[in-house]
Amino acid sequence: MEDVREVRAELQRLVEAEDLGPFDTDELLARGRRGRRRRTVLAAGAAISGVAVVALVVSLVPGVGVADKQPGLAGDPNQNSQFEAVPGIERGEEATGQTITKEEAVRRCALRYPEQKKALQAAASVKAGSTVMYQFEMGAKFAACTIPGGDKPKPELVKAAERDPLPKTAAGQLRNCSVQLWVDLTGWRVMAADQSTRLATAVIVAVSPSGRKAVACQLQPQALGDPMPGATPFLTLKALGLSDPVVTPGKGSKPADLFVAGGGSGGFCPGTPCTKQYNYTGWGRVSSTATKVRLELGPGPVHDVEVTDGWFAFTWVSPGSATKVKAPKLTAYDKAGRVVKIIR
Repeated sequence: MEDVREVRAELQRLVEAEDLGPFDTDELLARGRRGRRRRTVLAAGAAISGVAVVALVVSLVPGVGVADKQPGLAGDPNQNSQFEAVPGIERGEEATGQTITKEEAVRRCALRYPEQKKALQAAASVKAGSTVMYQFEMGAKFAACTIPGGDKPKPELVKAAERDPLPKTAAGQLRNCSVQLWVDLTGWRVMAADQSTRLATAVIVAVSPSGRKAVACQLQPQALGDPMPGATPFLTLKALGLSDPVVTPGKGSKPADLFVAGGGSGGFCPGTPCTKQYNYTGWGRVSSTATKVRLELGPGPVHDVEVTDGWFAFTWVSPGSATKVKAPKLTAYDKAGRVVKIIR
């Protein structure tokens, strides 16, 4: 029993050192023994009994051993070794959707694209996460910068995204969006996702762990190294402004309806010989009673996507030629098949 007395003395010393208040080591010893009997664990003498007691106390005494046993929280940039800090920029969701000066945008883009020497064609103020063009020169390759956040993906993460540019898993989608935006989105929750193999495009909507921010990310094989200009994909959900895609403002506790979409027929040729077809991609949020959104582009099959807490995303290519396509129409339905909203 000498080892048990030593364990009891050590536990008491820990409590006194941490100022945790008194506790009854005899009772803890008794509870440890009872727990062992209930679990029918085979013991090899008093030494194993002492180890069982230590394990029990670690779980009961606040702050003892927690840091070593608990994995890092999802989305916590301080715990994610796949990213490194970017000087002068907040990490995680705190860096998303910020309005910054042109000078700050130039600084961030220089950090992300140090090889680019052209002037950045940014407005006096822009939002972090948006994509802006560099000065265009006739005959030169198009160049743009997605203004980065504070989480620079390490080379291994970038290579993983390049190997799988259109992932089908939520983890892969969040990884690729993180690489594209330089914001650690790996702990965010995917609310909606849709992708078209023929169009080689995926649209993902995710909400941050705190529920304050959302991101709409479009993935294309060329997007990692050759981004296209566009509005910022980040939203601050309880502070939506005029620059956000609000269709119907929220009233009371009802969230605002959101909608973004775009498409066209020019240049999309999925086969040989080339047959132009209409493509349409986007995302939005409608009444939370909706469970399905149906996209119609004219004659032929429709495209249905699921709705989660109001969020939906779609990527679609029409089956017919562009000349037969009508104006896109989206209809949201509830689980009973009733129309909740028509989006045009």
